[in-house]
Amino acid sequence: MESSVRNTGTRTSRDLRVWVDGLDDTGARLARTEVSPAQQEVPPGSAASFVARLPGNPAIRTFHVEAIGR
Repeated sequence: MESSVRNTGTRTSRDLRVWVDGLDDTGARLARTEVSPAQQEVPPGSAASFVARLPGNPAIRTFHVEAIGR
């Protein structure tokens, strides 16, 4: 899965960590991975790309993404 996180705040975000959950039809977590975007300083209004790899489980129907920075 390739995606990005956007800084919607008013200050530069640093030390980003992203967690991606693979969910089934009921919303149950089937897989989880943690990644760090290559760009670790994200100014307000900018985005950082990341690639998350989850197992090829056909029961995964959707994803939930959380990102935290300081």
